[in-house]
Amino acid sequence: MSAKISRRAFLKTSIAVGAGIYGVSYLGGIKRTPAIKKFKEHRLKPGLIVAHGNISDATDEPVIVKEMVRRAIKALGGLDKLVAKGDRVIIKPNIAWNQRPEFAANTNPYVVAALVELCKEAGAGRVKVMDHTCSVNPETSYTTSRIAAIAREAGAEVAYIHKNRFTDFAIHDGKALKSWPFYEEMVYADEVDVLINVPIAKQHGTSRLSMGLKNVFGMIGGDRGSLHTDIHPKIADLNKFLKIDLTVLDAFRILKNHGPTGGRLDDVDNSAECARRIIVSTDPVAADAYGATLFSMQATEVGYIRQSHEQGLGEIDYRRKGFEEISVAL
Repeated sequence: MSAKISRRAFLKTSIAVGAGIYGVSYLGGIKRTPAIKKFKEHRLKPGLIVAHGNISDATDEPVIVKEMVRRAIKALGGLDKLVAKGDRVIIKPNIAWNQRPEFAANTNPYVVAALVELCKEAGAGRVKVMDHTCSVNPETSYTTSRIAAIAREAGAEVAYIHKNRFTDFAIHDGKALKSWPFYEEMVYADEVDVLINVPIAKQHGTSRLSMGLKNVFGMIGGDRGSLHTDIHPKIADLNKFLKIDLTVLDAFRILKNHGPTGGRLDDVDNSAECARRIIVSTDPVAADAYGATLFSMQATEVGYIRQSHEQGLGEIDYRRKGFEEISVAL
């Protein structure tokens, strides 16, 4: 066989690569122009639910965290009001860093497990857990965070990001970004029905805080480091494109300093005054606005939260559409 590529093969490859840039792909020689995912129609309540967990024994953490998620989702209306039988669900936690759960750099694995179980109970046909990590070897973050093992035990398919599945999409009305590469499986309507964002609340050296709106960095490709210059309008722009159906903010522990990577237990707050919470809402701006208060900040002090609200992505007054706090204890 000749080592030289034919002109015809070269042109076919070039066309396929070029088409991918514009959201068109070719599978088996068949042109594929999938529709972009829209927000899933649902019957969940429009407000914000905060579940407070009362725990005295660390060994109770798996049970209390999962019960907090279940009670919060139930108060919002129940996950069966969002997930239908056969739905393809992607759960996107923060698995960015090679840190153990107690360092609060990644989402609590039991928050993820509870959501997997609820999706399966609602009849989901497939539940995937994935993140575009910051680790050179993503498997280390997936393993050390314990998310991979605990999510699989709950019934999820744990998947890694494939670098060849990022496609550049235009961002309508983008202020700082006109387009950016997004992960296809989280974008195309023929691959995902429900997208659930599951961040952890933590301090961030550049964006001040990292919660739901910032967690979309794990759904994109490209030069993510370049986004940290003038980061606030860019976070807002990225959220204009992605259609996230539900935000579940993990504040069971929060990282107060040296975020986003953490690594020191002294920087972690797990007190009832500032942590021990799970926040649930279909409004990502409202979820982050409440989350800011855990760091003694007003939401208007955090540029990307304020700008996301100003550009119509959600409500910065987290009480406006309904607000409920519930207590969970064993």
